Amino acid sequence: MVSIVTVGFSSAAKARSVTNQMAYDEDSGMAMSLSTLKISGPNENTRYTRALCAVVAGGLIAFGLLASPAVNAADVVVVCGAEYRDALSPWCELRRGEGLALSFCSPEATNGAMAEKIRQTATSQTRYLLLVGDAPPFRPQGQSVANTDRQIPTHYLKSRVTSQHGSTPTYPTDVPYTDFDGDGVANAAVGRLPVNAPEQLEELVSRISAYESSSDFSSWRRCLQLTAGVGGFGTLIDGAIESVTRTVLTSVLPADAKPQIAYASPGHAFCPDGDSFFDAVMQRYRSGARFWVYAGHGSVDRLDFLTRARDDAGALSQSGASRNASPQWQVESLLNNETARQLAGNPNRAPIAVLLACYAGAFDAPGDCLSERMLLASGGPIAVIAASRLTMPYGNARFGLGLLESAYSPGGDGLSSERLGDAMLASVQRLQQQTSGDGAAQKNTPPVSTTQMMVDGLAGLMSPAGSDLEEERREHAGLYHLLGDPTLRLQRPQKLAIRIEAGDEEENGELEKQESTKTVCVSVTSPIAGTLTICIDRPLTATASGQEVTASYPDDPHGCTLGQVSLPVGTSEMKNAVISLPDHWSGPVVVRGFVQGVDAWATGATRTLVD
Repeated sequence: MVSIVTVGFSSAAKARSVTNQMAYDEDSGMAMSLSTLKISGPNENTRYTRALCAVVAGGLIAFGLLASPAVNAADVVVVCGAEYRDALSPWCELRRGEGLALSFCSPEATNGAMAEKIRQTATSQTRYLLLVGDAPPFRPQGQSVANTDRQIPTHYLKSRVTSQHGSTPTYPTDVPYTDFDGDGVANAAVGRLPVNAPEQLEELVSRISAYESSSDFSSWRRCLQLTAGVGGFGTLIDGAIESVTRTVLTSVLPADAKPQIAYASPGHAFCPDGDSFFDAVMQRYRSGARFWVYAGHGSVDRLDFLTRARDDAGALSQSGASRNASPQWQVESLLNNETARQLAGNPNRAPIAVLLACYAGAFDAPGDCLSERMLLASGGPIAVIAASRLTMPYGNARFGLGLLESAYSPGGDGLSSERLGDAMLASVQRLQQQTSGDGAAQKNTPPVSTTQMMVDGLAGLMSPAGSDLEEERREHAGLYHLLGDPTLRLQRPQKLAIRIEAGDEEENGELEKQESTKTVCVSVTSPIAGTLTICIDRPLTATASGQEVTASYPDDPHGCTLGQVSLPVGTSEMKNAVISLPDHWSGPVVVRGFVQGVDAWATGATRTLVD
């Protein structure tokens, strides 16, 4: 930071006003002009002081210490109006403390002028774009013009695919702001804080700080909660969607993640017990999760799911169970703009919400959309990723898989995401890929995984005949938005080393005291000190023949845990444990380890077969 010592002032307050102006100009990332120095003082000193400042500033410019935005490196470009600057200051301090370089620009009234200013402020180092302020309401005719004190305009692109299936002719998107070189592929991750008042921003910044500084490293961090419902699109499409859901659970999520599923269909294996699906989902939400994913129907101000009578639940897997053919479908609301106020989760355990649904992220609506209402609720998610208009099953699947693959990619593989924006950008870039005639992918975009290629193989079942799948992918890259901070740290776990040991119980250490003839001997080495919990879980899709498995642990609503033991562990210490299993169990199991430390967490997993 450049400091200028001013002399010749008769008033300390006047000197401070010059210093504060200089600090603001540095923070904004703009080179200081001498015309911004409003020097006042005794007449005999004024000319001398101006001359001195001119000499000092001239020397600084000559040595490159005062630079233009095109020269200064900027990891993050922040678009923020004057009314929000004070409320954003704690966030700026937080990110600068992490070593991120910030550059600022003020909002413009139109998206064209805004895009040009962002391009001028960004550098080759820019990885994130933060927009602070809501978008102006959509205008069916004519361009929306932003109130630059509190709003930032958005782009509108043609809905070439989704408009053929009932969507609006255009859709709002902030993604074009990050295409700095004009090649059609995003160069940075963009997130919007859709606030309408400084007080909202203050609370949101406070929640972000609390989330990242939380010392609660308990088992909620390994949890992903998936809430879904029957699509009602017909047997083939619903079956394909459920197949993709199983793929997420078995292929995309690492084995050390522990999913919880709530499926809104009476009689389904993952339908929660009790009379109220909403109450069951909210109870799980309050327990905390790293991600909270919803897959189903949505609109601007609500998430809806389809249900059938319990007696008719079996028909869901039979031919002819289509939404149009059955009169017994019922539409129920899981969450809406009113009930979103009931999101009462622990702010230290706030999840990242991913809404794979239509319209729930329509941030250009005249009032708040559901995603905005969720984000701004005091007990709401710390970030919301949602679509601004109608979406389609294939586009949803490709986006959701890409996002979770990036978020859960192991560290050190070159593809891992340290911040939420990294995962979002990787998913968007994969959707934006264009293939050449020989099938080669576009350069400088992340590779498409085997799982995503498998989804491409199912695309014929999920998308209407004749759909342009490449165009559908690109459209969904713009439809999905991050309402939240793109620099939010994902706080990855450290890696536990777990292996299955052969040997008798006496040699292998601590034994969970149960009468059982079946045991699993486990060896774990932890990189951190804390409380080590080792559990033996059946796969979600596996059942014990002839016997029900009941839930015995608070974070295990599906009754997957067959045996568990907790014990203290030191840094780099190897611990052995022998865990008893029910006599009736045989088949595959997942051995999961979790360490709750003072300032970190660690996880690991391996699989084995129990005879």
